[in-house]
Amino acid sequence: MATQRPWFFRFPPEMISLIVSFLPNKDVKSLRLTCKALGEITPFSSSRVFLSANSLNIQVFRAVADHPKFRQEITEIIWDDARFVSAPLIWENVHPTIDPQSVQTNPDEGCPNWFVEECEENRYRMRHRKHRDVDRPDHLARKNQIDAQMPLKVCWEYYMQILNDQTTVIEAQDDEKAFLYGLQRFPRLKRVTVTPAAHGWLFTPLYETPMIRAFPYGFNYPIPRGWHFDQTEGQVVEPLPWSEATEEYKELWRGARITLRVLSQVKKHNFSELSFDSKQLHTGINFRIFDQPCEEYNHFAAIMKRPGFRRLHLSLLTGSSGYWAGFQSGYFHQAVSLARELTDIYLSTTFNLGSLSSLGDPPIPLKKVLPVMEWPNLCNLALSRFSVDTSELMDILKLLPSSLQSIELEFIEFPFDESCLTGLLERMREELNWAERDQLKPTVTIAMEGHRRWPGRFIKLPDEVASFLYGSGENPVDGGDTCGPRNGWGTNHDLFEAEYTRPNVSIPDLRKLGIVR
Repeated sequence: MATQRPWFFRFPPEMISLIVSFLPNKDVKSLRLTCKALGEITPFSSSRVFLSANSLNIQVFRAVADHPKFRQEITEIIWDDARFVSAPLIWENVHPTIDPQSVQTNPDEGCPNWFVEECEENRYRMRHRKHRDVDRPDHLARKNQIDAQMPLKVCWEYYMQILNDQTTVIEAQDDEKAFLYGLQRFPRLKRVTVTPAAHGWLFTPLYETPMIRAFPYGFNYPIPRGWHFDQTEGQVVEPLPWSEATEEYKELWRGARITLRVLSQVKKHNFSELSFDSKQLHTGINFRIFDQPCEEYNHFAAIMKRPGFRRLHLSLLTGSSGYWAGFQSGYFHQAVSLARELTDIYLSTTFNLGSLSSLGDPPIPLKKVLPVMEWPNLCNLALSRFSVDTSELMDILKLLPSSLQSIELEFIEFPFDESCLTGLLERMREELNWAERDQLKPTVTIAMEGHRRWPGRFIKLPDEVASFLYGSGENPVDGGDTCGPRNGWGTNHDLFEAEYTRPNVSIPDLRKLGIVR
């Protein structure tokens, strides 16, 4: 007796492909495995591949690099530069210390005290991030994992397997070897991204890398952060002088350093975009590499002057306050001046992240940072956590080329200007004459903290700013402050939770919309 053909296959293959295109890659992979027919007609496409000091990530990375079809589609390598630790380190100086109490075994849980504390903190953060929100499907999915949490002793044993695997990979330099191999095998590679934020928050990873997808259901673990990072909420570490730093300290940026070295030395690759992206976590590339020439600075400068280099995203660990030697020395300005074909640049600092001591510090000298006259093709400029002088920022904006398409100003501080964003937007409308352009007018986006601060969360006002600059709309921050716009203006976003997106309105209004309880 002939088996009846499933109704789904009555649709034309083109329609099936269109339906499947709305699914995330992980669901496409599962769908392709359900039967041979679906595997043949269901398209699978991925433009990015993940790498880290983990053997599973490396195994999948190399498998894609060896695949005759998939390797042709890769345009981005994402390096997860966060690493697991046997105990939290405290970098009070160039040498780390460990709290002896933290590594003692908790008799009730069968694992170290610090591990227990971190796992409990994860549960607290999950509740804190949800706050008053109604139960969304993603909330319920995370709650189900929390309810099914493995015993902490079992979590610790699995965690140690990953840690030991990481040690083996680093000793053999397998991650660096894989990176070099990928550069040779991905002909369409355009971007290399290095981030310390791949793990996001518990059960909410920024990227579902092969390693993270393989985690057991209900696996609670200390979320690893790459680079120099303070786990205390709202705190920012001060970057240690690079010229005095030990190799152990510099290895906090292992993936970033390998990327700089390899990309500056290997000639046969086509990448044109480099991103060191903290995703608004309170960290970045140690800014002290720009104090004076060093190995990392030389690699960075070599990449900047590479023919065809067009996009730079650079998160900088500057500390929370101060007037930094890297900008004063001129080496940063000198290096980025070499990128003559640059079209996109995004720069962020950790300035003024909850630090009252920084309020009296002078603004960042923008003219010593941004050599805009050397970027005749600049299309997109973004500045995040910059303390600025309004007049100097206006001078920079007036020098930008006609190719400009967008400006993003995130969490900008005005230490000596009471008018703040209100005055800046008014001057932009009055002095820049962008509204009179015949060609496409630059999109201007303002991002602000809002009243519930959390890394990755912000309020964005692109439409409101456009209405004010190019139409008859009101100033969206008139009467407000640098912490947030007026109620009803802008949209709340979360880099780690797309489902969080909501209008910036009062709690009663959010309740009416069914967003909060």
